[in-house]
Amino acid sequence: MAKEIFFRKAENHSFPDFKKENEGCWNGPFYFIQGADTQLGLIENYIEKKPNPGWEKEIKLTKAAIEAINAMTPRPHFFVVCGDLIDAFPGTSLRKPQEEDFFQLFKELHPDIPLVCVCGNHDVGNNPTQKSVQVYKDSFGDDYFTFYVGGVMFIVINSQFFKAPEQVQDLAEEQERWLEEQLAEAKSGRYKHVVVFQHIPWFIRKSDEKRVILI
Repeated sequence: MAKEIFFRKAENHSFPDFKKENEGCWNGPFYFIQGADTQLGLIENYIEKKPNPGWEKEIKLTKAAIEAINAMTPRPHFFVVCGDLIDAFPGTSLRKPQEEDFFQLFKELHPDIPLVCVCGNHDVGNNPTQKSVQVYKDSFGDDYFTFYVGGVMFIVINSQFFKAPEQVQDLAEEQERWLEEQLAEAKSGRYKHVVVFQHIPWFIRKSDEKRVILI
């Protein structure tokens, strides 16, 4: 219950704080904070390779980031975390405690700075299923959606549907149809900028390079 007080979930493919009717017009420059891979549990699991990994190190780093963001003046319009919010995959024993600690951490984010979550492979699974995607949505909200801030259009996508759609063909196709609609809207010329958030980058340096390796 406490989670719902501070955490606004994306639903119906939109974000409650940032609707087009209220935020569709350009109001001048603003800024936001973008981060990724808070991934509670990564260090002791992948780097230190401990048999029973904890995530105190990630908690400390995330706390420091939140404190720095809260101290900014003027405040950023939002803080977006672009995937791998936690390390534990859906259906594993550490999933729930890592989720709980993630939400406990972000209770400290100033209430005037909405948290926007983007899903990564650890959040929905390397090979997502209907169930794993629903697990994510139940906790964090929609896995793809559009929102608007000060005349800028922001599109959030589930990049895992492009990486490994085999078990979720219907969901991947639904997102693709939705994305075509959003891109048509983006081309309308109504918005000062259009920004896409996702976890897996299309490429790092060259558009024809090999696929990104995920950890």
